[in-house]
Amino acid sequence: MSSSRARLTGLLTVVLAIVLTAGCSGGGGKGDGPPGGQLLQQAANVLRGVTSLSFTLRTSGDPDITVKSVDAKLLKNGNSQGSVQVTELGMPIQLDFVVIGKTAHFKGLTGGWQQEPLSKVAGIYDPSAILDPDRGLVQLLLTAKNAETKGKEKEAGQECYRVHAMLARAALSRLVPGMSADAPADIWVSVADKHVLKSEVEVPSKNGGKPGKVTITFADFGKPFPITAPAK
Repeated sequence: MSSSRARLTGLLTVVLAIVLTAGCSGGGGKGDGPPGGQLLQQAANVLRGVTSLSFTLRTSGDPDITVKSVDAKLLKNGNSQGSVQVTELGMPIQLDFVVIGKTAHFKGLTGGWQQEPLSKVAGIYDPSAILDPDRGLVQLLLTAKNAETKGKEKEAGQECYRVHAMLARAALSRLVPGMSADAPADIWVSVADKHVLKSEVEVPSKNGGKPGKVTITFADFGKPFPITAPAK
């Protein structure tokens, strides 16, 4: 596989990972609000009906992942578009991507669009899993552990419950190969409609120091994004 294809494989893995970190569930609750497990169950039920969303991913510290940032739009049928920044040999690399059906289109800072069958660049996963209620985010919400409501906070201008939970390694590893342990996370669930608006996941450091952080935000639920293949 060429270096460009390898980068896109990492990109798509991250896009899924991104998506996956939104999830958590199970457990009881303390503090101001319903039990954490109940809130995340409600969020999973709402997510089953979501047909599209947008998300951003940002990292801080030195988390042991290659992705640095992602901005993407995703449809339930698996089509997606956006950009991702990854590191390779210590250097930042920016890639734009569009996934239409079983075809992945990608472009670096120089050169035009390339395309490959999604099966070649996606490796062991299918991007359509992200909003598939039997895989992806819904299952991540349903398989987290020890969910605990920590109280109410404002996020993106909305009143939210902040829920702390442990993301199950088994669920994460189905979408992000190489996860070696469960990961603690905070999840912000809107009071009004039970959408997951934000997740902060603690990730081990590359150098064994202080853990890094991956912050994912979600918006544009149900927005009809016009995702089309790029012009050649």
